Amino acid sequence: MTATAPLHDAWTLRIDDVWRRAPNLAGSQLVAEIDAIAAERPDTDGRALFERACARDTAGLETDAEPLYRAALASGQLDPYRRTRAVLQLGSTLRWLQRLDESEALITGELAHHMQPGNDRPLHDEARALLALTYAAQGRGNEAAGLALAALAPRLTRYNRSMLACAKQLAGEVWDDGQPARPPFQPLHEGRFVMRPYRAEDLAEFVAAARESADTVGRWLGFAHAGYTVDEGAAWFARTAQNLAAGTAYELGIFDAETGEFVGGGGLNHFNTVHPLCNLGYWVRASCQGRGIASAIVRSLSRYAFESLKIQRVEIIVAVGNEPSRAVAIKTGALYEGVLRNRIQTNGQVHDAHMFSLVPPPR
Repeated sequence: MTATAPLHDAWTLRIDDVWRRAPNLAGSQLVAEIDAIAAERPDTDGRALFERACARDTAGLETDAEPLYRAALASGQLDPYRRTRAVLQLGSTLRWLQRLDESEALITGELAHHMQPGNDRPLHDEARALLALTYAAQGRGNEAAGLALAALAPRLTRYNRSMLACAKQLAGEVWDDGQPARPPFQPLHEGRFVMRPYRAEDLAEFVAAARESADTVGRWLGFAHAGYTVDEGAAWFARTAQNLAAGTAYELGIFDAETGEFVGGGGLNHFNTVHPLCNLGYWVRASCQGRGIASAIVRSLSRYAFESLKIQRVEIIVAVGNEPSRAVAIKTGALYEGVLRNRIQTNGQVHDAHMFSLVPPPR
């Protein structure tokens, strides 16, 4: 298998700029601009093929888009998120081309892949919605309604189980795993700070923050070192985007809401699949420490965990010796539960760790 290309390298930043302008471009101009950038890569490059397919799809050139999607998928170079996008967009293209049985087979195959143990489920509801459109085009209205209802049911404030049961009566197979759907992520605001997913344009500042924080953050988190590269940052952005899409981790940047300055990062991760608990982590770049940023991260992420994700326990694990992080946990009201022996490994060394926890406020 050929290695996947970074999601946020310099080439991608230029592609992203074209897509930001796409609503104001004629279809032929969009295709021309994407093709010009794609031509900088080999003809067999999966990412370039994918972007060329997307441009033609957007321009209404479905017949031209189809072979490019297929070539991109065959390359084996797409990251999981873009691979799923390519499958779904090809399925949609086939629907527009009235090749409905092929569209159905492709999307149902992707949904079946999602349901296999251990597989991520990027764009799972989007896949169900597109399959519902294919069902509708096939004249299978009941199945289309059932599948759309199954995707909607977990998001209702009441009647979730009865609606899902009705959906299954209409459609039979709805590709539901019985887990409550996690809501689409919206930026989190805390005082003068905002937490949001990383964007391509954040990459340069993220790399600068990692480099400047080698003597502070780098003592406890291995990514922060003086030689941190753009490629390392791009790979991290790729993983965060994939995990966010799959709902398996929420790794976010924190920014000054007034100036847009990147000041640090934090995340919810290590979700327990049996019990409603997860881990919360945080870091602040060296030049911004002492401004209450880490506390803002803890307050913002824990509130989101309790209110939106219905988590009942958030754990903060701090290496023994990491006094700044321990002070943040105490300041934010986390309950100290003791020292766990050999709990974490940082920079190749195993450390004992302080365990703190937060739980939802009593109602």
